[in-house]
Amino acid sequence: MNSVPSKISPFEVQSSTLKKYMYMALGFAALFMTYVGVITPGIPFAVFLITAAWAFSKSSEKWHNYLYSHSTFGPFLYNWETERIFPRKARYLMMLSMWVSSTIIWVTTKSIHFTGAVVIIMILAILWTNRYPESSSINIS
Repeated sequence: MNSVPSKISPFEVQSSTLKKYMYMALGFAALFMTYVGVITPGIPFAVFLITAAWAFSKSSEKWHNYLYSHSTFGPFLYNWETERIFPRKARYLMMLSMWVSSTIIWVTTKSIHFTGAVVIIMILAILWTNRYPESSSINIS
């Protein structure tokens, strides 16, 4: 029996490469938003950080390792991956920054519709984090 090795079609190779770059672009966009969320009140960083870690796990070992070895993000991601724990400190900081942010939005815009839309998005983020157990013993700082 004579077996001829099959070749991967150029379309499959390009598709795989395209997927890799799409995941990498998503990872960088989410990482950017993570840093914005860390320094800007009202923008939760955790959702973007988890998205960045997931995207880099599919596209770049270097950047995935960077996130897990980061002094601030690493412990959070490790605890998230191993135990699906959203630390109490992170949860309280997120809710406090959202409250401050929504107050600033209301004071500066005086738009009930815009402020209401922002608050609804914030409530959805809080509900998402409350789905997971908390632990006060985990240090994220």
